[in-house]
Amino acid sequence: MPTSIAHLLVPDLQRLIDDRAYRAIRDALCLIEPADVADLIESLPSESAAIAFRVLPRELAADTFSQLEQSAQESLLEELGTERSARLIESMYPDDRAAMLDELPVEVSTKLIARFSPENRKITQAILGYAPDSVGRLMTPDYVRVRKEWNITHALEHIRRYGRNAETVDWVFIIDHEGTLIDDIHIRELLLANPDSLVEDLMDHEFVALYANDDREEAVKMMARYDRTALPVVDSLGLLVGIVTVDDVADVAEEEFTEDVQKLGGMEALDSLYTAASIFEMYRKRGGWLAGLFLIQIFTISIMAFFDEALDKAVVLAIFVPMIIASGGNTGTQAASLLVRAIAVEDIHLNQWWRIMRKELLTGLCLGLTLAALGIVVVWSLAQTPMLDTPHLWPLALTVGGAVFIIVIWGTLIGSMFPLFLERLGMDPAASSSPLVATLMDVSGLTIYFIVAMVLLRGTIL
Repeated sequence: MPTSIAHLLVPDLQRLIDDRAYRAIRDALCLIEPADVADLIESLPSESAAIAFRVLPRELAADTFSQLEQSAQESLLEELGTERSARLIESMYPDDRAAMLDELPVEVSTKLIARFSPENRKITQAILGYAPDSVGRLMTPDYVRVRKEWNITHALEHIRRYGRNAETVDWVFIIDHEGTLIDDIHIRELLLANPDSLVEDLMDHEFVALYANDDREEAVKMMARYDRTALPVVDSLGLLVGIVTVDDVADVAEEEFTEDVQKLGGMEALDSLYTAASIFEMYRKRGGWLAGLFLIQIFTISIMAFFDEALDKAVVLAIFVPMIIASGGNTGTQAASLLVRAIAVEDIHLNQWWRIMRKELLTGLCLGLTLAALGIVVVWSLAQTPMLDTPHLWPLALTVGGAVFIIVIWGTLIGSMFPLFLERLGMDPAASSSPLVATLMDVSGLTIYFIVAMVLLRGTIL
């Protein structure tokens, strides 16, 4: 349901709340998807939102709660009180439950966990025991597992009995008596198999698994690489401890992509959604980078000052400084953006650096020739107007064109190699943000421009 439509339904829902037509509210919301119910609840005042939420069936309430923004979740928990909040969070899937508790203040989450059943408390604390960005934080212990010595009839009966509480039954995991993962089978194979055959007859002894201590980005890569809806998670001994599903991985992929985009914009990644971020957080995340980039421009000023004598003799050179700076910054930013994304999706690897350099060098040559020719045309065109009056048109045009040619090639190399350099150092390649590359190209581009001018214009303008 689009947000605009959700807002249109809010007045009707508020009217039902004011009339205390709780049964009508329940019946109406039960016909809507949890994500859309979440949109409606977020659009209501806090007291009305709590009333609407209280009338939801338990399962729908848990699904809806997991779809709410963090601020809306915390507001609802305050309205519901500790006991009801504990029951609500306890009814969520273990991975969603752990993610929710992880966002709450420690004193609040501790009180809620203390009210869980012993079994749920143990599961939740086990998940929270893993590092925040690990696969262990994403996994759920609700999955279906069978034994290889069972026949198909027994296995299907087991799935019918316990699959109701599993997060997914698309994949069935086979373990031995010690709980070690030995294979996985798609549910379709079990459904189409001979009822009297054994599970072992369907096994190919080939499976892909994640380790609980892996970085969660590994789950994103593996899920995409093998086109799976669920992947098993094992510990260091190979024991099956949970599974990661595609919906959890999709959330991580979105977060990681958002983080990379924000870093490419020349800032630290936000810790929350843009709408939830405070002014102080926005200032803290953006101010440091802006200040650093601002100070780097001191080098640009130094270059201008160093060639001050040349500028005094040929003020006409200053006219083309913006074009020179833009050509280098734009070229470097393009290359950096392409490489950062290629590294993120594992399209390239560090040992391919020479191949990448050669490709970017050839690309830079083509782009440089094109922009250099365009630069010469621009100089000639300006000379036909009062904007540019010089008796040395062609030396000046060749200077601008030659400088642009070299700067574009240099920009492609800087933009492509810098992300690989950061990756080699173990840093995030996204830190080679567009503003950083553009600023570096400002400094180096101006240097190249003035050196070319000193060489080609000596004895004419200079």
